[in-house]
Amino acid sequence: MTGQQKPMVSHCGILIFLALFSIGRQPNTREQAVPSRLAAILKKSGEYCQRLDNAALDFVCLEEVTEMARYYTPHTDIYLYDYQFIRKDQETREKRNLVSVNGEKANIRDSSLNTVMFQYKNVLFGPVGLLSKAWQAYHDFQLVGEDTINKEKAVVVEATPKPFLTTPHCYGKIWIREDDGSVLKIVWDQRSLGNFQSADEWAKIHDAALQITAYSEYGFEKNGLRFPSRSYTENAYIEKDRRKLVNAEISILYKNYKFFTVETEIKYESAS
Repeated sequence: MTGQQKPMVSHCGILIFLALFSIGRQPNTREQAVPSRLAAILKKSGEYCQRLDNAALDFVCLEEVTEMARYYTPHTDIYLYDYQFIRKDQETREKRNLVSVNGEKANIRDSSLNTVMFQYKNVLFGPVGLLSKAWQAYHDFQLVGEDTINKEKAVVVEATPKPFLTTPHCYGKIWIREDDGSVLKIVWDQRSLGNFQSADEWAKIHDAALQITAYSEYGFEKNGLRFPSRSYTENAYIEKDRRKLVNAEISILYKNYKFFTVETEIKYESAS
């Protein structure tokens, strides 16, 4: 494939770059159970997102970012940051100190994100834009399966935007722990990502099909809240002969968490 493409900006949380019944027939018990179960899951997830959105947070971790690009500006770089996140009184602050680039010590305080093809922020709050009580009203949900992630059982719920939601917004499939509504993983639908339209048009011009893989995993738990463990985005093209050409990808690993404050508060509405 030849030619250059505009840079991909990644995700939601990471991506800035995710029963009909016949007339007169009564649903059986199994058909009734699915929406009832889904409603319970969404209720718990809404409460979980409220705790997350209102939490006072202060933590640090290592953030290892590996970015690869083949066409626009060919490179493979590995950035290691000391990452600090502070959330207090609804004010959020992310701070990075660049520790190294490709294994070479850097020691740059208050560093900007050095990536070329992708930008991202506030990965922690990816679930809020889908499952908070306010945002649930803008989506349709479907229970599509069950899965196990890192030995934790999860239900898989697919969120799609309602027709009246016309502003750009990330959506996709969500892996939810059923007992408490917490989110283990989100796989973003490529059509919801920031510059999907321009990337898709570029692919069609070059007789290829766009294929973006993007997900966020929340593998660390503290005081009932889930914190990012990995985010990943791959921008690829499938040619007519079915060859897959990866144009760019980014992998972000979060490790060595140190928590100073994780305080959650939630006010439950009384039943009317």
